[in-house]
Order: sequence, then C-alpha cells, then structure tokens
Amino acid sequence: MTNPTSGQSELQRALERAHTSDARRAEAEAQLLDARAAVLRADARASRAHAEAVTAQAAVAEVRRLCDLTIRASMRVQAIDQAHDTLAVIDAITDDALLPGDAAWGSVWLHGNWRYLTKQMTTPEREHAADAVARWSAALNADDQDLDDGEREGLRWWRD
Repeated sequence: MTNPTSGQSELQRALERAHTSDARRAEAEAQLLDARAAVLRADARASRAHAEAVTAQAAVAEVRRLCDLTIRASMRVQAIDQAHDTLAVIDAITDDALLPGDAAWGSVWLHGNWRYLTKQMTTPEREHAADAVARWSAALNADDQDLDDGEREGLRWWRD
C-alpha cells in the first residue's frame, strides 16, 4: 500500500516542477521578446536616420533647383551671384559625390522608359531623379576620364 501522504508529496513535487518549468519558459519567452524589441528599436533608428538623410538630400536638391532657376531666369545680378555662391557652398560640402540611390536612378534612366516614369512624378520629384542621374553619369564619366560635362539629351524633357 502506498502512503497517502507520500502520494500527496509526489503530486506536490510534480506541481512544483511544472510551475518551475512554466516560469523558465515564461522567462525565456520574455528574453526572446526583449531581443525582438531591441532589434525593432535598432531598425527604427536606422529607418529614422535614413529618412533624415533623404530629407536632407531632398532639401539640398530643392535649394540647388531654386538656385539654377534663379541663374536662368533672374535679371538681378546680385541674385544670380548669390545663387552661384550658394551652389559653390553646396558643391564644396557635397563634392557632388554619389548619393545612395543615384545608381538606381541611373539604371532606371538606362533600362526604363524615362519619359513615362517621370511623367507620373511631380516636378520636384523629376528634378530630384534627374539630379541623381546627372551625378551618376558624371561619376561614370570621371571614372572613364571623359570630361564631357553635358547633361544627357532628354534627361529633363519637361523643361523643353
């Protein structure tokens, strides 16, 4: 015969083991969720940094566009000089280096239907895309030691 108190103590030990196992599983799950949260926070930081960089690039591209517009359309010598000075500062800071995405726009220029794709965009978006293609093209020309500074024909078709 089994002792009734011995059966109860075995049941109590089994319950303790089950609760201990549940606690360990819950702790492991909490650690996993903490790790996932850390990864998501890191992704969010990277996304914010990328968004800030894109916003800054867009702002610089818009200032560059406005300076080009002033140089082409203004009658005021001081405004034209100021636009040239502003472009010189932008060029000194950016060195017209390739930006992330320039090569992708270059690929769109080469292999896509440029006019159709850019027709779907607003003018500032078109200018941004064309600036990216121009930087990409200039970098390729520099690598090939081709000093042709001219822009590709049809790149800014909306200005014609």
